[in-house]
Amino acid sequence: MTSFGAKVAARIHIIDDDHGAFAAMARLLRERGHTVNIGEHDPVPPDLVLCAARHAGAVLAEGRHAPPHVPLVVLVERADGGRRDALLAAGAGGYIALPFEPASFADEVEAFLAPAAPAPAPAAAVLLVDDDAFMLEVLADLVEQQGWRVLAASSGEQALAILARTPVALVVSDHVMPGMRGAELLARARRLYPDTVRILLSGQEEEAEIAEALRSGAADRFYAKPWRGDALMAALREAVALQRTRARV
Repeated sequence: MTSFGAKVAARIHIIDDDHGAFAAMARLLRERGHTVNIGEHDPVPPDLVLCAARHAGAVLAEGRHAPPHVPLVVLVERADGGRRDALLAAGAGGYIALPFEPASFADEVEAFLAPAAPAPAPAAAVLLVDDDAFMLEVLADLVEQQGWRVLAASSGEQALAILARTPVALVVSDHVMPGMRGAELLARARRLYPDTVRILLSGQEEEAEIAEALRSGAADRFYAKPWRGDALMAALREAVALQRTRARV
């Protein structure tokens, strides 16, 4: 099925030898954007089968209407409750009473269609900051392998410019850089973009600036260089999950 906003366009297979009835049904469904096939042979599996009650027993018994997961909806006379109940017991997925109401027929049919799958969530954007071009490239390759969108900056100033124009889930910054150091960058990011999760990297674990960044909340995590790729990526996955929680609060 194809989704167009809240509407779902489906392939619908009609099994009925009453030309007037199936022509009217097909017209109403096509007006809603559905693809309609009439007859028993369709090379493309349908999303739903509408079958006249007089054919439904044989179609269900032979299992020839569609793949097993596709519902077969019986078109049955309103007064013929016995046949309706027997067909439902035989495996029909539902029924529509005849004569059908043209104004509501398409709505009745669409009630049997599976809802459109939600759009996938956009990939998280991760901003990487390091003045070492080689390390930046290595880290970017690892992050891209996780399916995230990578943004890269070679300085704190460049990183702030990116943050000003692009929503970012996670900022991963080296600490020791010319000009603005990583701890200062993350402190500014926290003030301006508090939903971000901020990770500081450095080979100098004992620096007072790093301890203060963690104490103040400017940095959510600190990882010492040289870092292990698998451990750092696991930490980044946790950080992305944390950011989604922050964004909902």
